[in-house]
Amino acid sequence: MPRSPGRSLAVLALALLAASCSSAADKVQSGPATPPLKQCGTEVVRHGDGYNGAARECIWQAYRNREPSEFKTTRYTIEGDPVSYHLEVTATGVVVVVDSKDRYAMQGVFRHACRNLERIMQEGTEDRFGFALSACSGGGAERLAVP
Repeated sequence: MPRSPGRSLAVLALALLAASCSSAADKVQSGPATPPLKQCGTEVVRHGDGYNGAARECIWQAYRNREPSEFKTTRYTIEGDPVSYHLEVTATGVVVVVDSKDRYAMQGVFRHACRNLERIMQEGTEDRFGFALSACSGGGAERLAVP
């Protein structure tokens, strides 16, 4: 029995309706969009070279102003093993993700949520600073330093 043109149009209309409903559901967001993080910069420090004072000052000011921002530093040990610190300023403090590949220390990725950030002078320098973080949870340490 041949299909009628009206029935074919009805089937096509239902298929288009179903497709438009499923694609509309895919576009629905679950909440308000998060503002993009201010990019303070990165640094890669090997044997003292590569320090980025402007990026560090940027993340420090962002913390003081509670402005969502991020900064990443990778430091190499004397043996040449990288340890990366990714700092993200949030409304409630700082999240620090440490990715350690130091073969003479604890290795792995550790995420710390800290309420407090302080500037500390790096040992043996007058113009370079690192960070001390406290009231931390989630990464196995209540306090940590980002050299």
